[in-house]
Amino acid sequence: MKIVLQDVTMVYGQRKVLDGCSLTLEVEGLTALTGPSGCGKTTLLRLLAGLERPQGGTVRGIVPEESAILFQENRLLPWRSAGQQIRDVLPRSRWGEVEEWLRFAGLEGEGDTRPASLSGGMARRLALARCAALGGGLMLLDEPFAGVDEQRAARLMQRLEELGRPVLLISHEPSVLERCRRVYRLEGPPLRLVSAP
Repeated sequence: MKIVLQDVTMVYGQRKVLDGCSLTLEVEGLTALTGPSGCGKTTLLRLLAGLERPQGGTVRGIVPEESAILFQENRLLPWRSAGQQIRDVLPRSRWGEVEEWLRFAGLEGEGDTRPASLSGGMARRLALARCAALGGGLMLLDEPFAGVDEQRAARLMQRLEELGRPVLLISHEPSVLERCRRVYRLEGPPLRLVSAP
């Protein structure tokens, strides 16, 4: 899929995060955005998800309502078990998939475990599985493998590829970037493209 930003401006107070930004992203398989912290990557992801509205410009090629976003924070409900976290995003007709999505995350046998009893990496994998379980089109993932060891991250990336859905992720980790089909390198603020694949 092709996402096109044309003259997009996003300002927070006096800070211009995007200033007349024009950018074309070809998202195929796993596609990465990388760049220094604070350059505007997360703002861009939120913009694509429809969570932010630009003060100017247009975004084409994406339907926010058909995308799923994984935030930097896991945002797991502390009173819900791992299995319930997955079930909560599924229609009743798909409740039988809960174990399948726990396996996707390498969390077999943890269906009754609450977030407080999961390690940081396990909680991150659960949040990722919950996002993937939503279905739909584009997946927007902000640092999806934070706290996940390299071997498990590689397995998850392979499983994401096998879903056959376009994925746009943010990462600083070389081991993640080298497994992506495309990597866009960014700087800022204001956000600008340094190199494209």
